[in-house]
Amino acid sequence: MNVRQDMVDMKSAIINNDILFDRMLKNEKITNELVEDGEQASQLYYNFTDMTQIIDKYNLMNLNFSEEANWLVKPASLFTNDLGQNDVMPPTLHCMRMTFERLDITSYPVTLELKTRIEEYKELNHRWLNIVGDFESKETNQNDWPKILNHLEQETRNYFQEKNVDFVDDDVWRDALNPRYE
Repeated sequence: MNVRQDMVDMKSAIINNDILFDRMLKNEKITNELVEDGEQASQLYYNFTDMTQIIDKYNLMNLNFSEEANWLVKPASLFTNDLGQNDVMPPTLHCMRMTFERLDITSYPVTLELKTRIEEYKELNHRWLNIVGDFESKETNQNDWPKILNHLEQETRNYFQEKNVDFVDDDVWRDALNPRYE
């Protein structure tokens, strides 16, 4: 049941993020008040937090299984083979989350620099959306969950490789661009 709920939560966050990015780019502002569009910054912040916690949970599970493999006769197999401490997705989610963290006024204009950032976030999120699918198009089996997590991480790595971005050194991805500090 926990795995199934994690799948639903991850899929829901990615779908919701896509909608929020579209609205921000269309309206050229980030709303942070309770209106029809909702508190966009807060929603994105909590979506990225949920996604990070889900990924971290399975990475920790893998780490525990790896440690047990040294002393158990029949160790549990890793939940996902390709996930680990060198993953790119958790720090990516962290940077994305920091962009929308604690925005305290009701509306922030989307500057050219922020628009570029949001477009990059949207492009990466759209790649994740292609993996998880929308609510109507794709029913996922919980046995597919390890593959989905691996695909999300691999797609994140592919994105940075195709963009020729060194995640650690690139200013755009290293520092969150929070409109509160502009």
